[in-house]
Amino acid sequence: MQTWAKRGLQTAFVTGGLLMLGTGIASAQENVDPDAAPPAVDVAAAVPLKADQNKLATPVKEITVPKVDRTISTDRVTSAVPTRTAAPVANPLVRQAGERLQGTPLQNLVRGNTIQAHVDVPINICGNAIAVLANTEATGDCSQTTHRDGTIVTDGAGQALAGNVVAVNHVLPVQLTGNAIAAGGNATTNTDAQQVSTTGGDITTNGDKGAISGNVVSEQGATPVQITGNGVGAAGIADANSTADTFASSEGDVLTSGKSSSISGNAVPIPLAPLAEVNGNSAAGAGNASTDSTQTGTAVTGGNVDTNGDPATLAGNIVEPALAGPITVDDNAAAVGGNSTAVSDTSNWSNAGGTKHTTGTGSTASGNVAGAPISLPAAVGGNGASVVGNALTDHANAATSNAGGETYTQADKSVLSGNIADVPPASAVDVCGNGATLAGQSAGTCENDVKSTTNGYQGTTGNDSVISGNIAQTPLAAPAEVYGLAAAVGGQAAGSADETKLVRSSGQPNTQDDNGTVSSNIVTAPTAVAPQVFAVTAGLVGNTTSDTANDTTVIAGQGPKAYGKKSSASGNIVQVPTSTPAQVFADGATLVGNNKTTGDNDTDMKAGGDALTTGEKGSIAGNVVSAPVATGTQVLGWSVGGGSNVDAFSTNALSSVAGGDVNSNGDQGAVSGNLIGAQPAVLPAVPGNTVAAAGITNSDVVSDTNVVSGADSYSKADDASVSGNLIHVPANAFAGVYADAVAAAGNATTVTDKTSHTQAGGEMLTEGSGPLTAREMTVPVEAAAKVARIPVEVVGQATTLGTSDDTQLTGEDAGTLRAAQLKGLELPKGVDSLLKANEVPAFHGLDSKLPVNQLPNPADLAALAGQLPVGSLPGVAQERSALPVNGGTAGLTPNVQGLPLGQVLDAAKGLIPAGATERSLPSLPVTAPALPVPVQLPALPTERSLPTLPVDGPASLSGLNLNPTQGLAPKADERALPQLPFNAPALASIDPANLFQTVTGSL
Repeated sequence: MQTWAKRGLQTAFVTGGLLMLGTGIASAQENVDPDAAPPAVDVAAAVPLKADQNKLATPVKEITVPKVDRTISTDRVTSAVPTRTAAPVANPLVRQAGERLQGTPLQNLVRGNTIQAHVDVPINICGNAIAVLANTEATGDCSQTTHRDGTIVTDGAGQALAGNVVAVNHVLPVQLTGNAIAAGGNATTNTDAQQVSTTGGDITTNGDKGAISGNVVSEQGATPVQITGNGVGAAGIADANSTADTFASSEGDVLTSGKSSSISGNAVPIPLAPLAEVNGNSAAGAGNASTDSTQTGTAVTGGNVDTNGDPATLAGNIVEPALAGPITVDDNAAAVGGNSTAVSDTSNWSNAGGTKHTTGTGSTASGNVAGAPISLPAAVGGNGASVVGNALTDHANAATSNAGGETYTQADKSVLSGNIADVPPASAVDVCGNGATLAGQSAGTCENDVKSTTNGYQGTTGNDSVISGNIAQTPLAAPAEVYGLAAAVGGQAAGSADETKLVRSSGQPNTQDDNGTVSSNIVTAPTAVAPQVFAVTAGLVGNTTSDTANDTTVIAGQGPKAYGKKSSASGNIVQVPTSTPAQVFADGATLVGNNKTTGDNDTDMKAGGDALTTGEKGSIAGNVVSAPVATGTQVLGWSVGGGSNVDAFSTNALSSVAGGDVNSNGDQGAVSGNLIGAQPAVLPAVPGNTVAAAGITNSDVVSDTNVVSGADSYSKADDASVSGNLIHVPANAFAGVYADAVAAAGNATTVTDKTSHTQAGGEMLTEGSGPLTAREMTVPVEAAAKVARIPVEVVGQATTLGTSDDTQLTGEDAGTLRAAQLKGLELPKGVDSLLKANEVPAFHGLDSKLPVNQLPNPADLAALAGQLPVGSLPGVAQERSALPVNGGTAGLTPNVQGLPLGQVLDAAKGLIPAGATERSLPSLPVTAPALPVPVQLPALPTERSLPTLPVDGPASLSGLNLNPTQGLAPKADERALPQLPFNAPALASIDPANLFQTVTGSL
């Protein structure tokens, strides 16, 4: 058969088969009307392939691999032509069917519904060199650009089952450039490569006044793959010098609406933007390999989403899962019986999704938003590993990753609408700057700068609604990494890293509701956690070093705001923020060898924030249940050695904060504005310990930690019922094992300067009126245990030096005025405060209570200097004669003005002790002012009585004030005391309950 006939039959079979499969082949010259309605089904795939400037050398010959530049696709076939823009082309069978339906009663059968699937896989292979028992060198300057438009415009308004869109716009560019592979030869590359791949576009439709119309499900993906600048030498020499840049995008907004509709205007965008890279790695086996590479990558997908569900049923809802983050294995060096060196600079940016906006006013189950964005940059870079060889790396990495965006919705006068569910984990996983060796040498060096964020502000309303405008979110910010480590067995290893990292998950939840039912409530559980291991060294008959710095910021969620005025079961907040670092750093352990590790840490962690709500004129509204948890787990500055020298140096600054202030209002409410909280703050501190066994170990640590769980609580509830109450359980636990030294036939020295502050809860303040309203109850729990600065010596020398300043604050500060309202008799500062009505004052320094029928001890009076609220203590008249000490009255000089001597003596007998005591008595004046007859001294208090006061003005002896109320007037910054009458009958019969309020302390 003739060649032309065979080729003709083959073409017919291929063409027929493709048509039967419904994919179609369109001509490259086909005209496409951009204003024409989109086809009902548009499925297309393309593989633009470009290969150029690649070299292959064998003992036989060195060849340049033939050039390839073509696109294999379902919508066009090109041969040896430059890659060009791929315009969207409809399947011929579908297009022809649509044309035949025009002008017939069936022309509206499709009703604007569209299925579109565009997938492009551009491949660029350039500047690679492969040498097998020969030598070769490749030089490449490569570029590739592809684009496919994915714009969709349709309409399903006023129709049933119309204007719906299912779309896939995805690019997966692959870049294989600048790699060198040598097996028994030499391979060298010098390559510069660029690749740009774009697709997507806006998707616009409408489902107003429709049924199951205007809905959109759209996957927008950009997932570039880079394998560039790698060198592999096996019994040969590989040298790769490469620059590579890739850009991939599938962008576009989603715009639809479901006004006055049913099951319409809903949107499910799925933006995916992960990058995958294997760049600049070097591997040598019985040979040499070296790389010097620079690579950049960008992936951008999705856009803003805008829809509407007013007024409608099951309309205008948004569900958006999203994924962003470069995943890279760059600039690692491995050597087995050879030498490997890797030097590289990597920079990546990934973004998936954007702002979401919808409404559900006057609707049922509409305008709701659910987001599940994930930001997960992950990098394994700058690591060196060797076995009987040398491995060296020098790596710089910068990565920015964001998934999702802000969310806005509204659901006034609705049912089951305007609710937000947010599950936005943000992480960053890094294995960077580590060195490990077995009978060799290795060094890993890394400079790492990473930002990973998800979502943002979350805002909604639920005014005049039922089960609307609520927010539930679980922000998670969790960097997990291992960097700056060194491990050696029979060799030398070094690890070094300088890291700056920001990981943030979600933003502030904010909802508002007036006149709602089960609306505008917030449930949030932000979690900030940081499992990090860095600057840790270990050796076995080897030498290890590490010099690592960490600057990490972790933020999970923000302070919730909710409003539930004039509502039922609305505006309530339940929050459980946790901040739990788990860091191990600046520790060294070696058995026979030398070890030195230096670690500097600056970590700032925050989960949640201030909570603000109101339940004014509401029922079960504006209440807050808050249970923040903050810890500060760290193991740092340990040096452990056996037959070795180990040095560990560390500086540490840690702030771990969970929650914040809580504010509410329950005015004219029922079961509103109540605050219930448990605030545990736990600090297990174990820095700066050292152990030496037949060796020398040193630990030098400067540490400052701040662990705070919760803060102040404020509420008020005027004219309310069971409202404005505060119930808190602050728990504060500190446990420390630090600055201890153990020496066994060696020298162990630790110098630790440690400052720590743990705080659980804070000030409580409430006020109001009504039954079971504005009450406080707090149950503080505090514990502390530490084993610090203990030297243990077993035929050795252990030295512990340094300082520590550990403070704990649990609940309210001592002496802090908790409320503007008087809740008990509070004496001036320095005197027992909050005196109950059935108690008498207890003055510090007095062996007894106030004097009753006896004179006070002068020594006790001297101890009261500065405590009694009087200008000064009375002096003892030196010129006056002393009282007898035998209980008699013979020594009294009969010169008392205005009184018969018998009455004076009778009055004085009750003031003089019956016999001699060890205490000396102050002298009484020979000439004294007139005394009232009889002198009435305070009676002993009972459970329900107050001390009896004098009946006729002040009673004094030698200037000693016996009126217990005089001088108790408060100072400018103290509370006023109830004023007692000075010239009134005795008050013994007055019920103290009418004068003093009962001290609060229970509901």
